[in-house]
Amino acid sequence: MDLKELTPSLEDILVELVHPVSGEVLKNDDGSNMTITLLAPHSKEYKKAQHEQITKQINKAQKDKTTEVDYSDIENSTLEVLSKTTKAWNITYDGDKPKLTAAKARAVYEEVFWIKEQLEAKVSDALDFMKG
Repeated sequence: MDLKELTPSLEDILVELVHPVSGEVLKNDDGSNMTITLLAPHSKEYKKAQHEQITKQINKAQKDKTTEVDYSDIENSTLEVLSKTTKAWNITYDGDKPKLTAAKARAVYEEVFWIKEQLEAKVSDALDFMKG
């Protein structure tokens, strides 16, 4: 057994978006599947984005002299990490194929809230790469 064999080899995660009710893969007008590619949670860039958000929360707690955590802060941190770690996408949004930026990703993930759930599920699956 080689420990190297027990480390993930992919640096990104491809997510095919599915209809939140029917579970059918969503299609763009050109017939291609709607997809979002995220950096994997073990990648340096993902960890950096996550560390930035954790540091921000710690600094806020120290400044406010509180140990209480506001759920909206956690949700905002999660959105920030997802938007900063979105590497590519092939989606149709508001009749357009928008250019990917972290700000646009965040706006789409906030508006089309169920996308966030699908992305988080795939990130969780990537963290559980040893299972199955």
